[in-house]
Amino acid sequence: MKKTQLAVIFTLTFSISASVLAAVSVDEAAQLGGEKLTEFGAQKAGNADGSIPAWKPGWKGPAMPENGGIYPDPFPDEKPMFTITAANVEQYGDKVSTGTRELLKRWPDYKVEVYQSHRVVDFPDWLKADTIKNATRAKSTFDGEDLEGAMGGYPFPIPKTGSEVIWNHNLRYYGPAYRSRFAGYMIDSAGNRIMTHDLDNYTDSPYHDNPDEEQQFYQRRLAAYVGPARNVGDKSLTYMVMHAKKDGNSKQWVYTQGQRRVRQAPEFGYDSPMTIAGGAYFNDELGMWEGQLDRYNFKLVGKKEFYIPYNNYKFLMHTSADDAFGKQFANPDKMRWELHRTWVVEATLKTGMRHAQSKKVFYVDEDSWSIVLYEGYDQAGKLMRTAQGLFTYDWNTKSVPNTPMIIYDLVKGQYCSSMHMTDGTGYVRVARWPNGKLSPDSMAGSGIR
Repeated sequence: MKKTQLAVIFTLTFSISASVLAAVSVDEAAQLGGEKLTEFGAQKAGNADGSIPAWKPGWKGPAMPENGGIYPDPFPDEKPMFTITAANVEQYGDKVSTGTRELLKRWPDYKVEVYQSHRVVDFPDWLKADTIKNATRAKSTFDGEDLEGAMGGYPFPIPKTGSEVIWNHNLRYYGPAYRSRFAGYMIDSAGNRIMTHDLDNYTDSPYHDNPDEEQQFYQRRLAAYVGPARNVGDKSLTYMVMHAKKDGNSKQWVYTQGQRRVRQAPEFGYDSPMTIAGGAYFNDELGMWEGQLDRYNFKLVGKKEFYIPYNNYKFLMHTSADDAFGKQFANPDKMRWELHRTWVVEATLKTGMRHAQSKKVFYVDEDSWSIVLYEGYDQAGKLMRTAQGLFTYDWNTKSVPNTPMIIYDLVKGQYCSSMHMTDGTGYVRVARWPNGKLSPDSMAGSGIR
């Protein structure tokens, strides 16, 4: 009898933990691509005063090589419409995020240069069609930790939960496989700029490359150190998993030139220190958010208008490191901010779970599903980090490449840039590599050619 009762209890417990959140109704999904919503879930209309324009399909910037590279700035002659400072921030009400307000308060010389808003994002027809299909077939499982039925497009164009918004960010469309050469920097509390990494990086997305079937991984990356000198020859291989409950957590392998061996990183993800950044931020802060969703409850606060970093081609690709990074903060004269609608998601640490941050807040662009602003709070509820995602759009492939970020450590008084491309190659589109080239066994070979 007791065994039977235990079996029933276990079954019920498992059923609750593996609860499936149903997809939206057919009637609700019919709004996608209609008068009100784009195929990927954004509101088509502008806002009441016209400061956010209506969305129009097929925006294209100036000519650039078909395989990408350093993108030209599509708005080189535009000037800021106004500047937000500590002295006038209250004029802009709740359109300025908590993290941005903290930077304005902390440094009197910090400012936010606001430009005309441009809704540049569109996606390939096949991806939009798959997104519409996902609206009624994709489901989040295990209280949002996993998902099922998602193929090719954005899984939740009409999100009902915070975790669904984060899954859209995880599965945003990077486009075809690409190589990128970029540098990362840490500016310490004394204002010294230190290069943390100079990487030759390959990225692909099995999720988007095979849109007709469910995938095990949504992203794979192989990064080789080109600098600094102490790290030349080191490599890392990263697999981001779709179904952590079934396949285990995302994995990373590292090859160190000094030891000449490959090992699986024992602590990868969550609040383990980010190796390529010298431990200056956490693994799950890379790209504003990366990794499993199991340690937090993700609450969907709603959609609001915010001034966010947007269309930052000039800063990312056309500003030297000397000019981009000041002693206390990134050069605000080179940074572009625009008014856009964003989804706000608040993640609070689950009871019994371990993490250095008790809460995270994400601001997610409605058009691209990219996290564009982020705040991380310590165990005492104090803001400890805030980050800005340097969003760009590739109009040749209608895709949104990985999000470089500027992340400020408000406790240590330092900040980092994860990817600066002025002295690199930008995003160069390449043919997808065979699986054998992206295996731990292949990492000991020279380079990533």
